Amino acid sequence: MSRSTIFLIMVVKGLMVVGGLAQSSGSATDPNREIRFEQRLNQSLTPALEFTNESGGTVTLQRYLHQRPIILVMGYYQCPMLCGVVLNALVQSLQDFAPNSANRDFNFIFVSIDPKETSQLASAKRQNYLVRYGWGPAASRWHFLTGSEDAIHQLADEIGFRYRYDTIGHQFVHPSGLVFLTPGGRVSSYLLGIEYPSKDLAQAIANARAERVGYPVQQLLLLCFSGNVASGAVAAVVLMTLRIGAIVTLLGLIVLIRVSRRRVKKESIT
Repeated sequence: MSRSTIFLIMVVKGLMVVGGLAQSSGSATDPNREIRFEQRLNQSLTPALEFTNESGGTVTLQRYLHQRPIILVMGYYQCPMLCGVVLNALVQSLQDFAPNSANRDFNFIFVSIDPKETSQLASAKRQNYLVRYGWGPAASRWHFLTGSEDAIHQLADEIGFRYRYDTIGHQFVHPSGLVFLTPGGRVSSYLLGIEYPSKDLAQAIANARAERVGYPVQQLLLLCFSGNVASGAVAAVVLMTLRIGAIVTLLGLIVLIRVSRRRVKKESIT
């Protein structure tokens, strides 16, 4: 590996760290400093936890266990920020797999962290993503749930999902990511952030299916929180600025590397 390539990789990693830090103040007085995933690998979920499904019926987690691996997401249906981004990214990555691929053979569960949300909201969100996904078997494998505050808190605690309600912005602040469960209901691994490469997704599903427990992954300090409740403008601008800055920086480095290589070749010729 050339020095220029190593340097480029180091810069990319640096940009990722800066991007994360820019979204979290890290101050001891920051109310969001504890909002993250505490990765509780090998933790077993409580099968008897009760929720309400998208049809308004009472279900327990037991209903979804011992069938296939599970991808669990916690968020809320009226989220103005990253919840939709997470689901869109998941569906986009799944499109890379063939319709009969084992990588599509899992149960998906979305649990709202807002105890005031209704099964009607859950049903509408589910229908939206069934249409977006466009894969028939998902109708019996994708589940959108609501629940009581106690049930939500217990499930969140079992998967290490730290969140809070912001009384000023009237919204929930929470981390973004996917939690992979074994068919038996143990936490197998996590994919954090808002992008899930199909290769990583396939590996996580395969590990969960085989009842394997993975390793902790690097935390991404990306919170689902907006300074503008209506449009998410503040957080959106921050994200866009970071991405544009990273792209511009990388392009500049590529140009510099190419120019330096040409100079070296000219000097070697002369």
